[in-house]
Amino acid sequence: MAITAKETLAIPAVVFAELMPQFQGDTKQISLFLKQHKIGIEPLDLKSVSIAGERWMKYLKKKSKTTCPNCGKKLNQKEHFLSDFYIGGFALTGCDGILTRDRGIYKKYFSDLLNYEPPSSMVLK
Repeated sequence: MAITAKETLAIPAVVFAELMPQFQGDTKQISLFLKQHKIGIEPLDLKSVSIAGERWMKYLKKKSKTTCPNCGKKLNQKEHFLSDFYIGGFALTGCDGILTRDRGIYKKYFSDLLNYEPPSSMVLK
């Protein structure tokens, strides 16, 4: 599905931090990039954070356990970060869809989201 001119793009504030390595920590460049691409920054609200937390807990229950070599305690092996779930909760409560390179987690834990196919010019490598 293509993004139309009537649709707007928004990111939760946590994505700003995730963009920092791409811009060598230059927050002015990130802000300029977001402004040039007409991408708004929105705060996370309690509803989206609650949904993120619920689905994060489901994720943690399904992850395999590994044993700490020092203390012998069972530990969860994680592949995703809580921020991935914040993004999903944000998209579910405040957006009509999601534009992402990481389809797996959103397809599995946020299957009620719509997905957009990014135009080839927007695919980051």
